[in-house]
Amino acid sequence: MSTQFAEETLEETLSFAPVCRSEELEPGWGEALLLEGAQLALFRTDADTFYATSHHCPTSSAKVMARGILGDTVVEGQAVATVACPLHKEVYRLDTGACLNADSPALPVHKMMEVEGQLWMEQIK
Repeated sequence: MSTQFAEETLEETLSFAPVCRSEELEPGWGEALLLEGAQLALFRTDADTFYATSHHCPTSSAKVMARGILGDTVVEGQAVATVACPLHKEVYRLDTGACLNADSPALPVHKMMEVEGQLWMEQIK
């Protein structure tokens, strides 16, 4: 599949937008991104898995999640990638946004995919 074809297919049929090249994200860290007026946090885990969430802390609305602490934990026998809010240390699943250690609202998450080194995120509606 050509890159041009992949771009047209993702943008038109799946409503995904290009965000950056995968090599631009450092493993084990997050980066902040402004896309279509929304502040987002992009993460690349040490296992080279990519996630996108809101940059806003669900508890305080502070724009800090890209500076969260990445990790993982076991939930129902499965390892899941997590991010801890740098302010309150609430731990959120990166795949679902569920808070694992407090009675806190979920962290909004967005679908991501990598195609030929390009990261795509489901467009915000």
